[in-house]
Amino acid sequence: MKLHRNSQKRIYFKDACYFVTSKTFDNYPYFREPIFCDLFVENLRLCKLVKGFLLFGWVVIYDHIHLLIQPSDKFDISKVMQFLKRNFSRDINCIMGFNKYDRHSEGGNHDSRLRGGAYDNLQPIIDEHDKKLKLLKFRFKIKYLNFNPYPKFQWQESFHDHFIRNDWDFDDKMGYIAYNPDKHNLPSDWSYVYTNPKYDDLLDE
Repeated sequence: MKLHRNSQKRIYFKDACYFVTSKTFDNYPYFREPIFCDLFVENLRLCKLVKGFLLFGWVVIYDHIHLLIQPSDKFDISKVMQFLKRNFSRDINCIMGFNKYDRHSEGGNHDSRLRGGAYDNLQPIIDEHDKKLKLLKFRFKIKYLNFNPYPKFQWQESFHDHFIRNDWDFDDKMGYIAYNPDKHNLPSDWSYVYTNPKYDDLLDE
């Protein structure tokens, strides 16, 4: 067991699963835009490969996301969420034109953030992520013709996590995630949820 030294005093357990919720700032519905949902999925994929956690369920709702994950021994839940939220924020703001692809800037692309050092063995993964990011930026530019209707992206500070206590708790949270699009009256064909076979490669048994 490890106590995280921040204002929320999180307690970590070895080999534990967590149900995690993170919201956009002021509950702004950025994820009504499919381009941003696709970007989140790509960042989730990158984070999973870099931080080595197990992913059992996930969903993207207009103003929040849910994950059911088991962190590795090396990276606890706070490190996972810090990486995911930070990188997604930089990428989405880059797509919207708030951050430029400048390797020398704080808001730069993965050239500045992930190249070298501990990430050398992940170079092909990083390169593939950068290609997808550029394609999403191009889709956004074509769709909005250089006019960005969205404010600069921010997450709400921190995140909420629930420690999974037993099999019943696990199954309950999996069902909750799967039902969440219906709960929030999203379109019947909403695809950004773990039950979509398109994303089977993201999930662990």
